[in-house]
Amino acid sequence: MPVRPPSLRAIAAFEAAARHQSFTRAADELNLTQSAISHAIRSLELRLGVELFERFGRTVVLTEAGRAFVSRLRLSLDLISEAFDVQPKPSRTRIILGAPAGVLERVLAPRLNAFVEANPEPRFELRLLADHGPVTAGEVDVAVLFGAGACSGLARRRLAGETLIPVAAPAADLPRRPEDLARARLIHQPGAPWRLWLEQVGLGELVTPAGVTIDNPVSAIELARCGAGVALAPALLVREDLAARRLVRLFDAEAPLREDYAAVWNPAAAGAEAVQRFVDWLAGELAPSQQPAPLNAAA
Repeated sequence: MPVRPPSLRAIAAFEAAARHQSFTRAADELNLTQSAISHAIRSLELRLGVELFERFGRTVVLTEAGRAFVSRLRLSLDLISEAFDVQPKPSRTRIILGAPAGVLERVLAPRLNAFVEANPEPRFELRLLADHGPVTAGEVDVAVLFGAGACSGLARRRLAGETLIPVAAPAADLPRRPEDLARARLIHQPGAPWRLWLEQVGLGELVTPAGVTIDNPVSAIELARCGAGVALAPALLVREDLAARRLVRLFDAEAPLREDYAAVWNPAAAGAEAVQRFVDWLAGELAPSQQPAPLNAAA
């Protein structure tokens, strides 16, 4: 013959008292008297044959038996809650998109609104990251990275290549020939040395002035926009600045880089179809421009 379970009121009283460590607060939560809470818990103790609480005046503390019982009880309550969860779960409508700061600010930010306007779903949550680790861990749905090689277990799509080009704020006294860079104010980056570009124009031995050195390509671009000198910039990161004439490109020559921009994502994760649609769109957006970047009129 099955054993009849204790009343739901007694169970609720015990769970609330255990959570609050207080009969008074449990009574307030359940809209019962403190005496009713105490009586309900006492009935459980008699049934189980153990003390569930140690009582110190108005203070109560779970005994070891009480802690074990509340742990088992909460597992049962979770199962009961799941039994009532009969509403169909909505389809995933959010993409968590990650990228390094420069890619996020200079590649994604100028373009993302066009995708959002054409596609009300999914919603985007943006996060800064340095590598594909958060995608592998399931914390980010898709990452747009520069220089990311093959990532085990993840899909990878090349979005665009990259080249270095010399840029500066519009001005009348900008260098007219590559040789003039020997006397120009240059912005240097350890990760993109001027030597890479000078070798493309046969000036690999040209001695360039010290100028300003900074270790971040986006900061170098900002310095150039402010008139601090000529920067050797990744072409994709300055595409919008060139189109708006906030920067001008000084010469046709460019230095190609081996690395590329790529999207990486888990094709087996929830929402992978929406991610694939976004990646396809972004690849089209980052395709080489049909129009050449404007050169400095004085060049």
